[in-house]
Amino acid sequence: HSQPTASGIERCKLMDDQCLMRGVDYVLKNYATTGLKQLGLAPLDPLHIKKFDIGRNPNSPVNIDLSFREVDLLGLSGAVCKRVGGFTRDLSHPIEMVMEVPELAVKGPYTVDGRVLILPIVGKGKAKILLKQSKIRALIKFRPVSKGDGQTFAEVVDVKVDIVPSHVSFFLEGLFGGNKELGDNMHALINENWPEIFGELKPGIGEAFGLIIKSLLARIFNKFPLEQLFDL
Repeated sequence: HSQPTASGIERCKLMDDQCLMRGVDYVLKNYATTGLKQLGLAPLDPLHIKKFDIGRNPNSPVNIDLSFREVDLLGLSGAVCKRVGGFTRDLSHPIEMVMEVPELAVKGPYTVDGRVLILPIVGKGKAKILLKQSKIRALIKFRPVSKGDGQTFAEVVDVKVDIVPSHVSFFLEGLFGGNKELGDNMHALINENWPEIFGELKPGIGEAFGLIIKSLLARIFNKFPLEQLFDL
């Protein structure tokens, strides 16, 4: 069997959180932009997101239909892993992973229609959302699947992601058909009220991000049994 750890990644004991954290950090620093074929890791920066949407919420001050299509998430190569923990031999607990990212940007086409606070908003064009100093917490549920030859594979069942930025800025081209005055006023409004706006975006971004992390992890954990990935 080829050792997936031949690429300079330290092979960890399953419950050695410090070692696991160093491993995640090593991969982020060295392979976030290129990916790592022998591990089955796709590039993480940029990460391509096919779509995420926010539906109207009449109970919220931000009552909008907002869709993003084919956008890129940039900045994960700057992430630093702060914690990996929760691994047990039977994978009965969710694994917690916490990362801090200095700057994340979501860039790509958007459409919006609805109301922000009490003002109507409408637009389509290119968007850029900048998240500063974000803490990303992922809870990952695995299920052990035994295969012949005493091999155990970890099936990724669910990934929940929570993103907490310290500041968010929005740049939306093409608001109100390009009307500069209306567009400038709306930009001022949404950037002043970024916590509320991001609060509405958060579940959608978290879900999209969770699905991506799930498929990234699945490619690694479907390829190698735990016996090869870890020093059990």
